[in-house]
Formats: sequence, structure tokens, C-alpha cells
Amino acid sequence: MKKLIIALLISLPFFLMAQTQGVIQYEETISFQIDLPEGMEEFKSQIPSSQKNKMDLTFTEEVALYEPAKSNEDPQDVTMGGEDSGMMIKMKFDMPENKTFTNITEGTMVEKQDFMGKKFLIAGDVEKYKWKLTGEQEKVLDYVCQKATYQDSTRNLVAWFTPEIPVATGPGTISGLPGMVLKLDRNDGEMVVVATSIELKKIEKKVLKAPKKGKKVTQEEFQKIQEEKMQEMKEEFGEGSGTRIIIRN
Repeated sequence: MKKLIIALLISLPFFLMAQTQGVIQYEETISFQIDLPEGMEEFKSQIPSSQKNKMDLTFTEEVALYEPAKSNEDPQDVTMGGEDSGMMIKMKFDMPENKTFTNITEGTMVEKQDFMGKKFLIAGDVEKYKWKLTGEQEKVLDYVCQKATYQDSTRNLVAWFTPEIPVATGPGTISGLPGMVLKLDRNDGEMVVVATSIELKKIEKKVLKAPKKGKKVTQEEFQKIQEEKMQEMKEEFGEGSGTRIIIRN
């Protein structure tokens, strides 16, 4: 009996470490909202309504890295119409190499964002979400998860987290809950992220590094850049003999 107790005590630290380190693969489903110009409504049924991406979250109790999975397939461009018809729709589905590195211990993060062909590095503190726990439960991959919600002027988030993996992080910039987030719904289906596999294992520290390639900007500067580029696209929209719609995620 003493030998059994000693064996259990020795294995306990390894068990706890296994619960706080590993790799989780998620599937992101991003819904498109496309407003077609007058006279092009016939093409609506030919345009994909959503795009699915696979993402990997590699984590320890101290740091986490969220990035595109290597198993993602190359996106296919879609072209409809032609010059003869006087109308053309070109949809380009890019899989950006966006990454989010979170230092859970220090409460900081670095995001690498691909936007309009340029790479940006956004560094700052982890956002402090004021989550509300609802008491509702749901199972994700056999893990019992609890429901939490957050809402501000631009976002409506619903997260399902499990205390069975006691690491305060999740997909992207999501953090601040007493357990790993395995399911996330942003803005009522605008983007849904669900864990599809979980492998708890020891992670070497050298695997988890913050991205370094890109122009360093603040979150406010990056938002301004996005707004300016979107305004430029609006001004150019519809010019020429055809209409081109390019969607980049």
C-alpha cells in the first residue's frame, strides 16, 4: 500500500502538467455578408456563404500560440461572369498567416496580422473581458464546459470554457476565464470557433515563440490603417467595365 501511495504522489505532478500543456485544433467558420450591386443578384447563389479554417493552439500554463494549422487546404479563387456580360465578380479567399502569442503569466500578447498584402505586429496587454457566467453547461469533445458571455458596443461574445483544462486562454485573443475556451461564437454566428481535437502532452518551450516579422504598430494604429484602406476600396468600387469583389479574412 505504501508503494502504491508513493507511486501516485510521484505521478501526480506529471498528470497536472499534462492537463495544462498540449495542442488543441479548432475549426473557424467565418460567415460572409456580401451586398451585390444592382443587376448582379443572379450570382448570389454561386458565392460561398462561409469559409472554414483549421487553427492550432499550442499552450502551456505560461504561454500560448494560436496559428493556422499545417493541414489547411489551399483556398480556391472564384470567378463569375465575364467581360462579355459587362459584369465580373472575382472573389479571392486568402488564408492569412495570422498568429497570436499570449504570455499568460505576464498578461501580454503579440498579434501578427496580414492585411492587404502587408504584415503587422500588434503588441500590448491582454484584453480584460468582463465575462458574465450564466451557469449553463455543454459538452465539447467530452469536456464539460460552462457558458460565459461578454458584450460591448461592437462585439457580442459567447464562450464555452472547461475548468478541466485550467489554463486561462483560448482561440485568438480570448482570455480571462478560469479554464480553456473550447467553443466561441462572435456576433451571433459571424464567426464560430469549435475545438475538434485535444492532445494533452508536454510542450517544449522553444516551440512557443512570439512572431517577429512585420511592422510594429499599436492596436489603435492598426485600426486606423484598416479604416483608411477600406475607405480607399469604397472609393474605387465599381470602376471599370466590370465589378470586382475581393474578400480577405
